[in-house]
Amino acid sequence: MRLHRLVLCPVALGIVSVALPRAAHAQRLSLSPTVGIYAPTKDLVNALVNGGNTLEFKQQVGLALGGRLGILLSPRLSMSATGAYVPSKLRATVTQSGLSRDGANNTNLWFGTGRLNLWLLKPTSPLAFGVNGGVGVVGRGATTATDRNGNNYTDKARTDIGGVAGAVVGLNFGGLGLSLSADDYIYNSKVFEDLGARSSTQHDLQFSLGLGIPLGR
Repeated sequence: MRLHRLVLCPVALGIVSVALPRAAHAQRLSLSPTVGIYAPTKDLVNALVNGGNTLEFKQQVGLALGGRLGILLSPRLSMSATGAYVPSKLRATVTQSGLSRDGANNTNLWFGTGRLNLWLLKPTSPLAFGVNGGVGVVGRGATTATDRNGNNYTDKARTDIGGVAGAVVGLNFGGLGLSLSADDYIYNSKVFEDLGARSSTQHDLQFSLGLGIPLGR
């Protein structure tokens, strides 16, 4: 439930901000619904378990739906909170004595971040460009796999904390803003760690298109 609240946080804060006094509006709040693509760059797990069986997991590319709440602190510095939900599948391969069994199950993801943004081209300019970084949270649903003998491998839902780094290009027109973002979520997953699996550092990429809506001047 914490992750659900985190994903919805930007939307909730945006609704609350409508009722903020003018002093808060002077901070220039903006809300951006986003849609994009989630693309993992490596296997989630590739490890030996249960007497020599090889267990491999690969998260599939998926659609990322979310939002971003931004607060402009100065002409070149801002803070933002983001959240995204990714309906996705996790492909599992269990190898025993050279024989493999493949399967795919729905294993959805949740992402949330808090970050600082440094704008090299001001966000109020017709063309804006910024870089950012901060803390990221990655939540993953329960994970399952079955080997050729019918043995089940099941792992509970997991939450991992790491970092996020990204860049954004923006176009401002008519009081609205269109943005294209690229983010790299960097973390170590705990999937199947109870079986001795150890994943390498993950780099999950997200490319998002957002429509910025100003909430105050």
